[in-house]
Amino acid sequence: MKISIINAIYGQGSTGVIVKDLQELCMRNNIEAEIVYTQPHDLNQPHTFHIGNTISNNLHALLSRVSGKQGYFSFLSTIKLINHYNEFRPDIIHLHNLHNNYVNLPMILKYIAKNNIALIITLHDCWFYTGGCTHYSTVDCYKWKDSCGTCPKRKGEVKALLFDGTSETLKDRYELFDKINTKYAIGVSQWIVDEAKQTVFKNAICDSIHNGIDTNFFHPIESSIREKLGIEDKFVILAPSNKWFLEVNRDTFDYFASHLTDEMRMIFIGNDCDERRLTNKMINYGFVSSREEIRDIYSMADVLLNCTREESLSLLNVEVQACGTPVVTYSNTGVKETVDGRCGFAVENGNPEEMWHAMMKIKELNKKHYSANCISWVNNEFERNKNYIKYINLYNSIVSPRKYK
Repeated sequence: MKISIINAIYGQGSTGVIVKDLQELCMRNNIEAEIVYTQPHDLNQPHTFHIGNTISNNLHALLSRVSGKQGYFSFLSTIKLINHYNEFRPDIIHLHNLHNNYVNLPMILKYIAKNNIALIITLHDCWFYTGGCTHYSTVDCYKWKDSCGTCPKRKGEVKALLFDGTSETLKDRYELFDKINTKYAIGVSQWIVDEAKQTVFKNAICDSIHNGIDTNFFHPIESSIREKLGIEDKFVILAPSNKWFLEVNRDTFDYFASHLTDEMRMIFIGNDCDERRLTNKMINYGFVSSREEIRDIYSMADVLLNCTREESLSLLNVEVQACGTPVVTYSNTGVKETVDGRCGFAVENGNPEEMWHAMMKIKELNKKHYSANCISWVNNEFERNKNYIKYINLYNSIVSPRKYK
């Protein structure tokens, strides 16, 4: 059996680690799996195929901004990939994140249909079933259920400078996917599956497989971070700055800034902290590149507060709980599937009072009350090998019947 897995990134970031983990699991199960990727450019690994380069990717990005259509360019790069497929002859092509200016999606889908190759799409976000946006909840736009156009994200995420190509893109999605005989849409959460099968993937086989994490790495450890920051006796609240400093979450930030007591410290991690808004009970820890250091931070905190507004799933929530730390998260989209209501809690989007009260419940009962349940929850629901073996089972179920028809 031969599987070709396409993703923008290999071995880095969330999806890059996921496809690398999946490839390694395939190899252990005697499945030949290659990764097609565009970043990093200088990687030279066996069982991989590099597509694109800086010039072609930048040209793709420019043409996308002019046309308002992402994934329609990189013609020469995609021809090289198709020529590679003519030699490699994959049984299944497994698509992950394609919206990074490196591959021509219509060309790939037409090739799959013409050669009757089985297709699996992992829905890390909403891009495959919309006119081009990866999420739509924060702008309350559901045009994708009928026909896109006049996109509210045109000047932001979609970045269409001259034309709005979202209506044509969505129309193409229907036509191109419908011509493929064997197709599966696998969401990283049940929420995104339920969304996707309303429209573009209503004729596909749809199911959910949660992303997984390495629980051999993410587990509680003794940490010296509290001593380093001089907060040994404080109730430590961990907060991702890329969420907390969004304008849409200003009310939530201001609520917590005014309610934190002297026995509390709120620690922001990431690059997006605006230090001008911090009070003396808040600390900007900054960006953390080391996995070991981020595990230290997860382990030392008493709670993570994640005011994320739209994510298909949040592995941040999962990794923190694996380190024995409970989580309070906003509940919209698939994020609510990362907590179970016993060791982590989902509260109404945009409701800082409800988030505060859930946090105070954790403070009153103490982190130790939740830690064992946090670890058990993650081990049962998000252990990477346990989850990704479901892809191996799916590969086998697709290829074996096709081999013996």
